[in-house]
Amino acid sequence: MASTTSSSVGNHATRTPSPSEQQMIDDILLLYQLKPSETAYSHYAPSAIFHDPVSIAEGLESIKSQFNGMPKLFAESVTEKCDLLAESDASHLALNLTQKYVFKSPIPFKEKGTEKTVNSKVTLYLDGQGKVERHDEEWDWQGNKSEEDGWKGKMQQARKKIDAKVVEKSVSADPGKV
Repeated sequence: MASTTSSSVGNHATRTPSPSEQQMIDDILLLYQLKPSETAYSHYAPSAIFHDPVSIAEGLESIKSQFNGMPKLFAESVTEKCDLLAESDASHLALNLTQKYVFKSPIPFKEKGTEKTVNSKVTLYLDGQGKVERHDEEWDWQGNKSEEDGWKGKMQQARKKIDAKVVEKSVSADPGKV
């Protein structure tokens, strides 16, 4: 049975996830909630790609470093809403995710404990074995810039890949060492 949910760009049809979809969603949400685990990462293919406005992490080890590094930045991260969009099927799960982040350190010109709530469209593209081969997070439902967007997109894509490599080199991919 479909229902609707709202995002920063309007209303979207949603549906109830199957038990296996719900398990994957719950496990992956733990990454956003600063609780990385091998169980959460088991849903990803070894060659998976994570793309958001900050980074493009290529390969599971790089993805692990991105999420394992989040507790260094945030004191808290709370999922306020997560709805499975009706467009989801066997090839992808699309989510309307609202996540509240509380920073550990002050943001320039703001106090420690600054909160930021982000509404995103998260799309988990699945391979034939049901593993995530691509994880896209689009803040405020704005598409991620890439080389297809011309010169500016190429520059942003290069920066995001460098950002992911810096994190990968400085944060362990082992969730037990977070």
